Amino acid sequence: MKNEIDSLLDSMFRDGRLNFRTPKPVPPTPDLGRLAQAGQAVEAVEQAQLGLSQSLQESIDRMTREAQSDLADLELHLAADGMASAQANNGGNVQDLDMAFQVARQETLVQVLGQEEFVNGLTLAFKRPFVAGSSQEKPLCRGALLGKPGTGRHSAVQALTQSLGRQGALKSPKTTVLNLGDYSAPGTEKLFVQDLYAALKSGASALLFENYEKCHPSVLPMVGALFTTGEVPLAGRYAEQKGLLVDVGTALAPGAVSRLSAGGKYLFLLAGENLAQLSGAFGGAFVAGLDDVLHTQDFTPQVLEKIGEASLKALSLYGEKQLGFPLAFGPKEARALSQAYTQEAGAGAIAQASRRLYRAMSEEKLRKSLRPPIQGRLVAQGDQASSLVIEYTVENFSGQIRPLTPGDQARQAEVEQVKEELEKIIGLEPVKEHILSLEDNFKIQQLRRQRGLKSEQPSMHMIFTGNPGTGKTTVARLAARYLKAIGVLTGGQLVEVTRGDLVGQYVGHTAPLTHKAIQSAMGGVLFIDEAYSLYRGRDDSFGLEAIDALVKGMEDHRDKLVVILAGYSREMEAFLSANSGLRSRFPNLIEFPDYTPEELLAITQRMVAGMGYRLDPACHDLLLEYYRQMQLTGDPRVNGNGRMARNKVEAAIIACSRRNMKAEESQRDLELLLPEDFA
Repeated sequence: MKNEIDSLLDSMFRDGRLNFRTPKPVPPTPDLGRLAQAGQAVEAVEQAQLGLSQSLQESIDRMTREAQSDLADLELHLAADGMASAQANNGGNVQDLDMAFQVARQETLVQVLGQEEFVNGLTLAFKRPFVAGSSQEKPLCRGALLGKPGTGRHSAVQALTQSLGRQGALKSPKTTVLNLGDYSAPGTEKLFVQDLYAALKSGASALLFENYEKCHPSVLPMVGALFTTGEVPLAGRYAEQKGLLVDVGTALAPGAVSRLSAGGKYLFLLAGENLAQLSGAFGGAFVAGLDDVLHTQDFTPQVLEKIGEASLKALSLYGEKQLGFPLAFGPKEARALSQAYTQEAGAGAIAQASRRLYRAMSEEKLRKSLRPPIQGRLVAQGDQASSLVIEYTVENFSGQIRPLTPGDQARQAEVEQVKEELEKIIGLEPVKEHILSLEDNFKIQQLRRQRGLKSEQPSMHMIFTGNPGTGKTTVARLAARYLKAIGVLTGGQLVEVTRGDLVGQYVGHTAPLTHKAIQSAMGGVLFIDEAYSLYRGRDDSFGLEAIDALVKGMEDHRDKLVVILAGYSREMEAFLSANSGLRSRFPNLIEFPDYTPEELLAITQRMVAGMGYRLDPACHDLLLEYYRQMQLTGDPRVNGNGRMARNKVEAAIIACSRRNMKAEESQRDLELLLPEDFA
């Protein structure tokens, strides 16, 4: 039993999911006339695996010997009825199929909790060709697996295939997953053909297709043909070269391939919750021709808590085995760990949180050279997985560990650093408050997803309006870093462009330029300064083309890109009327106010200090009065912002240099700026 536990834990921490491995059963009789005895045999095997009496094991061995004489008659009976053995087609060699499927079902239910009805249906789908027979040229099963992401569809198919392959019922325990989202661009049909060929040649017993909603429309008919007819006709002439399927055109090539066949394979298509959407994509005939349409159910809080408890049990055993660091825990801790579940990551997020706990334990032992035995306890300080801490004692020392990955620590440090830099910006209090509020909305939506509530990824596209020099570019750079730190963006880079970077010089040049800018900013922020210059009226076809391409790119990559537009308030209002869909895509309209004279003085003082100078106190009142007068009488686009302060400081430094060059060396102060330097 200890060896089985070791195997279980090694598997869990290798592939990120609970993978309880049941010992290979001793096969009982396959006599179809002894169904009652077969049922008793299943129960006997389960008890034998738990280490029950030797006499029961001897009884099962006797039943197995009796099965040998019946096996040949059973195969002859199937052949006489014209039912080709699916086992023969699949190359398996197992003495009792019923027992193999019982064991596979049990192993899968251990891994995929809370989906008993789905697993039962999937087991029947795998078993059907063994009972009804199958053609060597046709798929063994064509099924659609409906449900939310992360509800165990991948794991169930992989677990059943692995168990049946290990027991010899299938040729291979392997499942190959084809992500149809990889073929979203035009012209990727050939790439799909090559990958499908490699999958069919890989020896996998089951092929799992996912993300059909994201593939290019030209690929859908090929997937539909594979499920409907069992093969994909190839438009060109293909041949195998060095293990790859390549288009040979009109060249003479021995062994040219005209079609790809999925004969002898299990085919499964992952879909959403709506069967009508699947029918709309592939057609009613496709859905009608499926052998099985199975649905997973949402995990209940009780099931998630069981998954959390199972993960912590395995973690405690593994920690004791590898580190001499077991963990005690209670129902509250299991419940908190279960809150790591999200609809995007599914139950795998619970296993990921469990792995973070283990890494924290191992890192603590490594850094502090802890020697077993270590007594550990997991404590939930709240109701979320992030509230879990590890308390431990070893010899006369006690400690506490708060599990954070290096990535978590780096993100948290980046958030604090961005907040600190925002705080140092003079003025702009409403702007700073709006930027920081983005994190609150993002976290609430994450929390809603974790609790199974409907949530929407909030749009982070923004428009910054205001006069030049009010900090729009500075805040945009900080916003890009901030959105990455809180998890909205993956890259966090800021790509600054203007009209010249987006608008081409001839027809057909603009859209590729805009697309290139969007691609360079993917995962970060695309910042378009003076965005109103893209729209110069209805006759500006090039500018309108850039705006149309920008709107489409924002919609296509709404979860990978944030666009920030900046410009004068009045001109930006006119710009938003250029495209009917433009205004609705920018829910965050942020006005940057002009700086007050007091704020301009504070900016001046900070600039002077940053350049290594000191400001004579006599300058303060004079500068305040100067800034007031300039704002009253001058153009606010020039005189109401930080650029005016910078220009004034730079001019004062030049005047200070001239003054010191004329003064005696003993009277020179190379750091002090006087009122006369500011003219």
